[in-house]
Amino acid sequence: MTNKPITILITGVGAIIGYGLINSLRKSNYDCRIIGIDIFHDAVGQKWCDTFVQGVRADSEKFIDFINDIIGTEKVDLVIPGIEQDLKALIEGFDALDHSAKYSLNNKALYQTFDDKKETYKFLEGVADLIPYVDYSERLYEEAKEKFGLPFILKQDISYASKGVAVIHEKKDFDFYSERFGEGCMAQQKLDIKEREYTCSLFGLGDGTFVNPTCLRRELSQEGATKKALNVKVNETLLDTMTKICQKCQFEGPTNLQFIEHEGKYLLLEINARVSSSTSMRELFGVNEAQMCIDYYLMDKTPETKEQRYGTIMRYIGDAYFDSDTL
Repeated sequence: MTNKPITILITGVGAIIGYGLINSLRKSNYDCRIIGIDIFHDAVGQKWCDTFVQGVRADSEKFIDFINDIIGTEKVDLVIPGIEQDLKALIEGFDALDHSAKYSLNNKALYQTFDDKKETYKFLEGVADLIPYVDYSERLYEEAKEKFGLPFILKQDISYASKGVAVIHEKKDFDFYSERFGEGCMAQQKLDIKEREYTCSLFGLGDGTFVNPTCLRRELSQEGATKKALNVKVNETLLDTMTKICQKCQFEGPTNLQFIEHEGKYLLLEINARVSSSTSMRELFGVNEAQMCIDYYLMDKTPETKEQRYGTIMRYIGDAYFDSDTL
């Protein structure tokens, strides 16, 4: 494998995680041949792939066969999903996949738990510090108002990119959003806006241990991705919190944990058991998650502990030129 390029399949290359992974692979220590797929023919990430194939939706019955065809045709060594929907489809269809390739899929037994914020909270009660919450019931508004006062947060159990979150100031707000969210939601205490939010990462080794933890204090864009991040050193309190969560969850591969700092504690917001949208930022800080995937899944070795840079990264809009008409 080391005498020829390693062939990596990245899904969702039109999205920020997908082309972030491509960027990280190009900066890795490995000679990579990158196959990119996306359901949109004009996905910008194709600009930096060696081969681009327009894909099928992850909820299509044809998705697993489509992945297998690419693996067989392109002789793919490793598959790294770049969007949540593809991760879910690959895990659910894992037994039917072509296992001549390796897959970066984290803890397959717990993916449904991590996908659901409320189930994540229930799973980690007594392990991690959590934002106080009230489970859904017909009296959710009254119970949340009594426990938290107004305003409080109404949050969907399953949502992505900071969507499915509403601030409830009065009953009419609750009626509007609860009708949209349905029964799959919970109420949470609204913390002071001065509290600090962190997006953290680690690379799980499947046995409750991990390497290369990072902690980015961040600001979010309107699209729900990190727009500005300060890399800060992981202190003892946060490291202890991440360690306890990892021991319980047995993460394997890139993992994203989001916290809010409140009264000296790091309260868990959610877990994304996958590469997150700040992966390209972490590469600039010295931690290349895509390279660690090759180390771990293909080279069968523990990724090296990396020396990190500590500073600030700001995202900006860029442009990509294509010779052909991709519209």
